Amino acid sequence: MCADWNELFLDPTKIIRDPDPLVQQFCDLVRPKSKIFDLGCGAGRHLIYLARRGFIVFGGDIAPVGLTQSRLWLNLEGLNAELTRFSMMALPYSQNCFDGIISIGVLNHATLAETTLAIAEAHRILKDKGPFFFILIGRKDARCGDGDEIEPFTFIVRHGIEAGVPHHYYVPEEIERMVSPFSKFEIEERRKPYNDEDPVFGNDARIRARKDPIFQHWVVRCWK
Repeated sequence: MCADWNELFLDPTKIIRDPDPLVQQFCDLVRPKSKIFDLGCGAGRHLIYLARRGFIVFGGDIAPVGLTQSRLWLNLEGLNAELTRFSMMALPYSQNCFDGIISIGVLNHATLAETTLAIAEAHRILKDKGPFFFILIGRKDARCGDGDEIEPFTFIVRHGIEAGVPHHYYVPEEIERMVSPFSKFEIEERRKPYNDEDPVFGNDARIRARKDPIFQHWVVRCWK
């Protein structure tokens, strides 16, 4: 089963609008008018936030529908960002060209080897001492184990809006190996209980019957 990333952006009720707290923190650390890249921009929630903060914004995604949603939202807000369709394993930018990079809930949608390549690409296009902040899903997440396992702890989901999309569930040791080229990094755990009423991640039959299910993520902050 092949992932159709467009499916993730066809239902407007499943599109997250508010920026992740990590991106808010990221913006407080970088200089005004910095050149920032959103790796896997989806429907544009962080493009909008970055542009409102006055940064020079670039974004890209593999899904044309996501990019279309991003452009419509940017136009509606009167904001600008340069958008490109790409594979995260081959970013179409030159070495050392961005002051900072974010990637929220994107890099775990691949095999371990593919994510390792994507992080190496982010390192390549990032300027010296620039920050790269991203989030990966953790192995204690209630969704871990659902779907067809194509390699250890990488599963292809069968049902829902993420049907056909790979998910690799991480432990810190894997992340440490991937980010070892960076001069400094921090890994922080984020947990929250499953909420069946959540408009995006609720109403999930895979999780509802489990006892005390949680969503687990790893918040990663790197500096080149």
